[in-house]
Amino acid sequence: MEVLNGKHIVLGVTGSIAAYKAAFLVRLLIKKGAEVQVVMTPSAKEFITPLTLSTLTRKPVVSEFFDRRDGSWNSHVDLGQWADAMLIAPCTAATLGKMASGVADNMLITTYFSMKAPVFVAPAMDLDMYSHPVTQRNIETLTSIGNIFIEPASGELASQLIGKGRMQEPEVIVSALEDYFSKQSQLSKKKVLITAGPTYEAIDPVRFIGNYSTGKMGFALAEECAARGADVTLIAGPVNLKTVNPGINRIDVTSAQQMYEAAMEHFPGSDAAILCAAVADFTPAQTSDTKIKRKGEITLTLKPNPDIAASLGAIKRPDQRMVGFALETNDEFSNAQDKLERKNLDFIVLNSLRDEGAGFGYDTNKVTLIDRNGSDELPLQSKKDVAKAIITKLAGLLFCLAFLFMPFAAQAQELNPTLAINTSKIQGTDKDVFSSLESAVKQLLTNQTWTDYHFTEKERIQCNFNLVINKYDSQTGKMECELTVQSSRPVYGSTYNTTVFNFRDAEVDFTYNEQDRIEYTPGITPDNNLTAILAYYSLLIIGLDFDTMSPNGGTDILRQAENIAASSQSLGGGWRSFDSKANRYSIINDYMNGTLSSFRKLQYDYHRKGLDDMSANADRGRATITESLNLLSEAYQAKSTSALPTLFTEIKKNELINIYSSGISSERSKVVELLIRINPSLSNDWTTIMTQ
Repeated sequence: MEVLNGKHIVLGVTGSIAAYKAAFLVRLLIKKGAEVQVVMTPSAKEFITPLTLSTLTRKPVVSEFFDRRDGSWNSHVDLGQWADAMLIAPCTAATLGKMASGVADNMLITTYFSMKAPVFVAPAMDLDMYSHPVTQRNIETLTSIGNIFIEPASGELASQLIGKGRMQEPEVIVSALEDYFSKQSQLSKKKVLITAGPTYEAIDPVRFIGNYSTGKMGFALAEECAARGADVTLIAGPVNLKTVNPGINRIDVTSAQQMYEAAMEHFPGSDAAILCAAVADFTPAQTSDTKIKRKGEITLTLKPNPDIAASLGAIKRPDQRMVGFALETNDEFSNAQDKLERKNLDFIVLNSLRDEGAGFGYDTNKVTLIDRNGSDELPLQSKKDVAKAIITKLAGLLFCLAFLFMPFAAQAQELNPTLAINTSKIQGTDKDVFSSLESAVKQLLTNQTWTDYHFTEKERIQCNFNLVINKYDSQTGKMECELTVQSSRPVYGSTYNTTVFNFRDAEVDFTYNEQDRIEYTPGITPDNNLTAILAYYSLLIIGLDFDTMSPNGGTDILRQAENIAASSQSLGGGWRSFDSKANRYSIINDYMNGTLSSFRKLQYDYHRKGLDDMSANADRGRATITESLNLLSEAYQAKSTSALPTLFTEIKKNELINIYSSGISSERSKVVELLIRINPSLSNDWTTIMTQ
């Protein structure tokens, strides 16, 4: 299918001898399926007649602000909104100057200033005019705000001189438009996270630790992604650069910690991440609130910054892609390969400071793209061209993902459940119905796909469903049960699994007859209480797991669980909010309640920033967990009747006692006091922390 088919193109024609080529341009564009509206400057009519172009386009040519026939106004604003692209070909030096300086004295220029679509410019002028510093400055200015230039060719000019300035042939110009629109759809509907620039680590209010990164490579990547249709989130350190494409959402940060927090927040909702920033590995252990005076030597103690790439790699889903950068000074290739594996990257871009014209501060770069199948060494070229090569490779990976996951959606199940049904309390009953029930529940839990995310077998969330049948009416099929639901997640860098959710639901009742099928359709409220309960807890488990991996990462999933709880009030017991503070509706409602936002933040800070850090640095991880427990206290103070703080302490009791089996006395004392206040029923357990 032609990529220009159905596109609306405004063709601007200016007063150049090359204006005769506009007729060929129109024919080619229309042949490709485009709809063309010509706008001419008054001087352009000296080189080609409006009649010729209106005949070819079957549209009146627009040249004046008012139509001379009836005095009606030609709306440049309407043209700017109608167009998918504006092409100015040929474009003279005079028109370039007016575009760059804002002189809107003709219909073409006012249309240009009203244009919402991308603008392509094909210059045509004598070689001395083209090479003049003013012309080059105007081109640079217009390029910096997003105009796309189709460079003139070298050849014989109207002056009979030979050099650069000849407008490109119509076929080349149309090919440039086709290339643009083809690439624009490559990353359509994809969300790409990009980090760029340096980070500054404050020593005091006026000094910092930093590096020489300018951010040019990262910004070039952002512009290239946006040009190909992606929704880009650019997390930028302190740089003197501007973004051009409106599809770029820019987040400015200063320190590595700020960049880490922003990346962790936005990565879960992204399809890909490109980690191009030169993040400081270390930050001062202490920062002075006042300027440090020069009074002899000082010692600066540094502590490690969070590793953004490793942290994102640890939570990366199978349907996400990550690209890293490695700037090396020695053993370049082996160091880059090691980083590729350690940080769970899909490919890595290797820079070497030993390559002339590459690295910090240059407009050019020389890189090698390395993945697990090999490497591709690129020549020294502009950072824009390097960005094109990197994004082309990334787009290919994302395309393969879409292709692979499309036919195998059933393999993308999120849960790895175990199920036990206990019927010891039921006597003298045909047990076949319970075998049928177990089979139906297992099939739902094991095969149902609950979200749009994709998991490999080893990434599925570990969970247990233990159903105890207390009563069974063989005539009606009604069962009254207790259900215990538990889920866990692995701790990064450890063989230990931490419990995330553990709840005993004592009010489970439903009707089930042998051979009944249990089916759930996302977005549709179940009409069977058992289906509603299983769907509720499954979505709750997945949402909580996502929350432990990124701040509020499970919001969309938890909202589905909340909707099920709200719409299932009449299906059976255990839903109604006024029955108890620890039923299904109360739990999810409190969890999503804005006044208890500190409890949601606790899930992330405790697990991702605390537990996951303990294997690397036990003291630092424990200190972070201690800080996170303040959020537990905040949640308790915000709503003391909520079951969530108490439930958390019950789930984490043994884990917390083990964590604080070491540590300083003041730290233990603080934690014990907090835990006793929140859950006094476990006071004897909490006091053992002080006696270990």
